[in-house]
Amino acid sequence: MRSIILPLLLVRALAASAQTPCVNGFAGTYPCQNVDLLAVMDLAQLGTVTNVADLWGWTDPLTGKEYAIVGTRTGTAFVDLSTPTAPVRVGFLPSHNGVSSLWRDVDVSGNWCYVGSEAAGHGLQIFDLTRLRNVSSPPVVFTADARYAGFGNSHTIYADKEAPYVYAVGTGLFNGGLVVVNVSNPLAPSLAGAYGDGGYIHENNVITYNGPDLTHVGKRISLNFHINANDRVTFVDVTDPSDMALIGNTAPYPGARLCHQGWVTADHRFLLMNDEGDEGAPNNYNTRTHIFNIEDLEAPTYAGFFSGPNPSYDHNLYVHQDLVWQANYTSGLHILDAANVSNASLSLVALFDTYTANNGKSYDGAWGNYPYFESGIVIVSSYGEGLFVLRPRTSLQMRALLEGPYDSTNGLMHDSLRVAGLLPLTEPYTAAGYVHVGGGGGSTTAAVLSTTGANAIVDWVVLELRDATDPTVVVATQSALIQRDGDIVGTDGTSPVQFPVAVKDYHIAVRHRNHLGVMTASPQRVSVATKTYDLTDGSVALFGTEATVDMGGVHLLWTGNVQPDDLIKYTGSANDRDPILARIGGTVATNVVTGYFPEDVNLDGRVSYAGSQNDRDRILTNIGGVVPTNTRVEQLP
Repeated sequence: MRSIILPLLLVRALAASAQTPCVNGFAGTYPCQNVDLLAVMDLAQLGTVTNVADLWGWTDPLTGKEYAIVGTRTGTAFVDLSTPTAPVRVGFLPSHNGVSSLWRDVDVSGNWCYVGSEAAGHGLQIFDLTRLRNVSSPPVVFTADARYAGFGNSHTIYADKEAPYVYAVGTGLFNGGLVVVNVSNPLAPSLAGAYGDGGYIHENNVITYNGPDLTHVGKRISLNFHINANDRVTFVDVTDPSDMALIGNTAPYPGARLCHQGWVTADHRFLLMNDEGDEGAPNNYNTRTHIFNIEDLEAPTYAGFFSGPNPSYDHNLYVHQDLVWQANYTSGLHILDAANVSNASLSLVALFDTYTANNGKSYDGAWGNYPYFESGIVIVSSYGEGLFVLRPRTSLQMRALLEGPYDSTNGLMHDSLRVAGLLPLTEPYTAAGYVHVGGGGGSTTAAVLSTTGANAIVDWVVLELRDATDPTVVVATQSALIQRDGDIVGTDGTSPVQFPVAVKDYHIAVRHRNHLGVMTASPQRVSVATKTYDLTDGSVALFGTEATVDMGGVHLLWTGNVQPDDLIKYTGSANDRDPILARIGGTVATNVVTGYFPEDVNLDGRVSYAGSQNDRDRILTNIGGVVPTNTRVEQLP
């Protein structure tokens, strides 16, 4: 157990704060929404000229360092992201034979990086990423550890994350279909198989199928994206690369021009695909994301599409943590909420535009993105601009009620502290000794505190995000404001509470300066797409036993925790009753003191020990009302 005002003993360090936060729709000169800019590395800083292309990421399993791997016109750049506001190019792997190319595709499996290119004779470069650990004076020029020369040029490659194979497509061999390279020994790659029956493939990716089509569960399936007036996605069983077979393919979809790339949802029920050309004539669509139902792999059906706000072409997208992460050329990174994908519905929740000239139909701007880092940072390669290091903001809407000011006759809390002008503009927890994690302080304005009605501010609270597996570890905190109706909002009085953390599941705790804190019993998703959790109606299970007081089906945080500890106590050492008497002078029990004090148990702006609406009796009531030596313990780990 832990006091709200004692230092936190177990915390997790967060990455450095944003170099350029997104404010009023811009991070510096870059249009944005819920995404902060940490750093930009231009072409020269990446060690190249003209353009960058695809990128991927790698996390060193030994050191935990995160790296960006950026394909460029002249080779591959390796960038240390340990300090995301100050990335460092560790080294550069030149293109094979020094041949430049607009297209360079990179991918990672385990500790190995694989590089393909449209450059003639390039083949597949293979690089041991653990070499990045030993660079003492960056940047250095690397040489490849191995190379597969069974093909020359390739359009894209895919390194299987669960099997020892790298797939190359668009090579000019086998009708431009799948060329599968066995990399069980990356230093001695060999041909494992090929599949050319479906014709030219522009991109592919491979999954171990675990969806509703029971016939194919457990199979390795390659999703192949075909172009050249043959726009469709084929599903090929690649479990045995020497004997690959077609399962099915998508039906024609509206406006097909260039079936470029796509990704499946986590449940393998839906495929999201970007057609790189359908925004152009004659369609003239805005950025369009196509959605297919693939519950029957032999006969997938077209479910619909999402239309973005701009006419820009789309490029690479990935589905991760129920979000769609899109690199959409001139309009940059778009993040979509896929919660309603089963209804063929997506919604734009965040963006960062790496190309500020326009949002038109050209192949400038964001080429690729990588949203899989544990830290929550996202990297984007932008054609002529370089590498962008970004941090999307996760948001949370909570509802809780404090017992002290709660009025059961109207279901609201009273806002006496605000009415009396006693609420501080700066959050009170830091001054009281509470140690925030990852920032977490804050202040508000008199204008916010002037709001009346159900949205009037009652007091300051703290939200804590705790580790999903070890809830004693506090990952991030934020001070916030609680309204009369229980909504917990940001310091502007209206917005959700935002955190600089990765999208994933956390235990969520609510703390107040003189109420016992509560925490969700199970981890809950905290996302760029704002999630809402109501702790007042029993819909969200809470950690522990009797974590809240139940008042006619309404769940309230227990009041009376006057002392800086984790329990309500009426008698004995460090009890919560005596400080009330001390606050009013310590002698005359009928005295009353006005102010913003922790001894004000009912938050009416008055500390009173005796008489009507006194603060002492609530403490006795909340330990049972009969035995004064009883205590009530806060239900936090």
